[in-house]
Amino acid sequence: MRDFAETPIHVHDIAFHAADGRRLAGRLFEPERPLAAMAVFAATGYRKEFYEAFARAAARQGWAVLTFDYRGQGGSCNGPAREDEATMLDWGRRDMPAAARELKGRYPRLPLDIVGHSVGGHFLALLPDDVEVRRAALLSSSSGYWGKQSAKIKYTAWAFWRIVGPAFLVTRGHVPKGLMWKGEDLPPGVFRDWRDWGVRPDYFRDRLAEEGLLQRYARFRAPIKAWVADDDPIANREATRWLLEQYEAAPTEMKLVSRADLGRGAIGHHGLFHPAMADVFWPQVWRWLSREEGAREAA
Repeated sequence: MRDFAETPIHVHDIAFHAADGRRLAGRLFEPERPLAAMAVFAATGYRKEFYEAFARAAARQGWAVLTFDYRGQGGSCNGPAREDEATMLDWGRRDMPAAARELKGRYPRLPLDIVGHSVGGHFLALLPDDVEVRRAALLSSSSGYWGKQSAKIKYTAWAFWRIVGPAFLVTRGHVPKGLMWKGEDLPPGVFRDWRDWGVRPDYFRDRLAEEGLLQRYARFRAPIKAWVADDDPIANREATRWLLEQYEAAPTEMKLVSRADLGRGAIGHHGLFHPAMADVFWPQVWRWLSREEGAREAA
């Protein structure tokens, strides 16, 4: 693991386009001599700025890092959320592939790693066949089925899917930040995908099968490691194991992150990207992504 702490990191705001022509806003973090490229796939409702500290730290380790906003989020919005036609499946089959292609176009000779947060780990298999992924690190990424979530939030999640979210679609035309939802405003198509999957034990499988995309999960072969915070009410071990099992051809590994070991009172679903993790947790991610040996199968 190399430290580029004394090397300037060049940060550029960029724009690139998905295959359907949708403009996406990105931010590129470049060390002077990158050793690899990294795409950061965000959580639902989280803008690229949330990952700024993580991206800068990765760049100091030698990665050229791209953070970006999915369509309908942050700098990739097309007008008000209620009028945006974005869907969550669009994020997986159009926006994430576009980010991977953008990096490979800029750094064709460098290996490409993926870091996925929450929904950012759901669609690795939909990346283009001609864009080879070296490794994928998933942080707090799992099935979103409400029944797999912890007892303290699962019924709140059910109410969000079945009552609160649909009510907002009727009254506001989208799901706004605020009551029961702390992320960015969600376009109606994004919420509907998320809701439809979140109430099903098989989550996205039926929809992906209908779209002819499910078989791609049997072809994704890059090693995957998932880190699970021991107090994450959403991406717990059961829900994370379900997601890893979808990548049936990939070597996978799951690691429980203990609050006590890191000296933290709480981590939750988003805390692994907190700047306080820079010294106590992120080096685990750097070491795993940069090593050459394969991952072991998850227990």
